Amino acid sequence: MDQKIIDNKHGFAIFPSVKIMNFVTDDDGTKKLKWVKHLIFGDWIGLNLGADGQPVYEVHNNIQYVNVRGRNCSGLIEPHEIQPNRILELNFVDVGQGDGCHVVTPENKHYIIDAGVSDNMFRYLRWRFNLNKAGNFPPPMDVVISHSDEDHYAGFTKIFEHTKEGRKTFNIKKVYHNGMVEKSGTHPSTLGTLITSHNKSYITDLCQSEADYQARITSQPLKHGQYIKMLQKTTAEKIGIWAGLPDLDTDSTKMEILGPVTQDIFGKAALPVFDSNKGKTKNGHSVILKLTVGKVKMLLGGDLNEPAEDHLMKHYTGADLPVLRKGLKLPDPAQRQNAENAIRAAVLQARTVFQTDIAKSCHHGSSDFTSEFMDALNPIATVISSGDEEPHCHPRPDTLGTIGKYSRGLRSLIFSTELARSTPEFLKKTQNTNTAAPITKERLVTVYGMINMRTDGEKIIIAQKLEAAADRGAWDIHEITWNSVLNEFEYHFF
Repeated sequence: MDQKIIDNKHGFAIFPSVKIMNFVTDDDGTKKLKWVKHLIFGDWIGLNLGADGQPVYEVHNNIQYVNVRGRNCSGLIEPHEIQPNRILELNFVDVGQGDGCHVVTPENKHYIIDAGVSDNMFRYLRWRFNLNKAGNFPPPMDVVISHSDEDHYAGFTKIFEHTKEGRKTFNIKKVYHNGMVEKSGTHPSTLGTLITSHNKSYITDLCQSEADYQARITSQPLKHGQYIKMLQKTTAEKIGIWAGLPDLDTDSTKMEILGPVTQDIFGKAALPVFDSNKGKTKNGHSVILKLTVGKVKMLLGGDLNEPAEDHLMKHYTGADLPVLRKGLKLPDPAQRQNAENAIRAAVLQARTVFQTDIAKSCHHGSSDFTSEFMDALNPIATVISSGDEEPHCHPRPDTLGTIGKYSRGLRSLIFSTELARSTPEFLKKTQNTNTAAPITKERLVTVYGMINMRTDGEKIIIAQKLEAAADRGAWDIHEITWNSVLNEFEYHFF
């Protein structure tokens, strides 16, 4: 066993998964060594130590095991099944209709990127960090709010205001946002200062610093809506981020800010208004993060839409796609071919910026997307975060088809938090008639709806918990590995 594991008294599960074994009594009364807990790549594994403070080893059937604990279970694994180093985690939590992702970097930095509309993200964090146990508190965290739609930010209210043992439960260091601190109302001007240049409207006076944010909220306090009320629940520094500002890199993980993309209007950073519509504008200017660890790239894009994707393509490639699309309908075949060639060239250039291995589907699988931007993403796997009982029918059929069309590999991988959990979001517990306790509800989304992505930069798993354990294990695990001969990732299907 690696000396670092012994010194630290813990390690992490190797690729793709590890089973903790223990003796189980069969129906016929015989005891057999069987798996009792299934851990996935990167799961924490603690060593159960003997009286001398050293690992405890056992030999069964000529195989050496070490006594460990993981996911609230103790048992035996082979020493080589523990690795010393933490890997990158992206946990796409089933927040219902909305987005919510918990990122843990290899150096154990934590980010919450959106938190859905309800308290599902809080419930996940409570489970993850065992907050019901006295003295347990989560590590410090940074928050990224992609934009000011409730199904991306409202879940932070519970996280920001929750207290435990006389203090705030969560130590939030920084809150990153897209610069538009929304006030109440339906007009685009509630996102900032509305200005006009060359017959186009823009939002300016973006809030980059904490001072900008404080100046924004002190003006017209009666116009404060739910977004500002949520932000006021935490004293963490509020920082606006957009392309061109310093990235959020850690020592192990590159975290590039690809959007929103501002323009210089009258000497100020400004964001164009899309379709004269507030919703289109704030969605389209979502924070876009591209995470890179080793050879693996992941893209989180909030609620991008058609005008936003055209805006991004023009910024990064110079191509005016609305004009080029018109060229595809011209009567002259040569002109149509020229337009097609120009679009293809733009897509290939955009791939140098946006191509990713794992993509979080923008806007929950909405049909408000462009085929060119989807082609530029060209992912191996896509994760869709959507919910039950919503009026949008997300993910849309044409979106699923287009994702498949523009994905890499012989078999497209599309994961959905909504499909990962076929059980209801709530289950009523039977009331105990011997007590006066009321009927309670139990959330299932933190267990069965989450899509888990783990990578060390060359090996990737994407896993979801089986709702009924199988002989093979408790997880459905998909493996993607780097092929150094072909110089590309490949998906191993079984």
